[in-house]
Amino acid sequence: MNKIHVIIAQTIETTTGLSTQVVRTYITGMMPQVGHKIRERSFGIGIDHVIEEVVIDYDADECCAYLQTITLDGAELEDLRGYVNEYVQDGWEWPRPL
Repeated sequence: MNKIHVIIAQTIETTTGLSTQVVRTYITGMMPQVGHKIRERSFGIGIDHVIEEVVIDYDADECCAYLQTITLDGAELEDLRGYVNEYVQDGWEWPRPL
């Protein structure tokens, strides 16, 4: 079975117009598809997020799976940073910190 790098991308936004993205990379033999559900400890116990878009780069043996956007109601910059830092503590990367 061939292995591929799967990059899970999670966009987090606020209702005040701020947004950022965190990513996590897995090496797996499973190709994600639109509609699949991802369960990750960062989401909370028993909470799944749905894959909305998949982009495959066959030359790089890489696949990006984009999850539904999380919207934080009424959050400000520090609230967003705090929320994202919880992902980072669970092993996610924050490529472009705010």
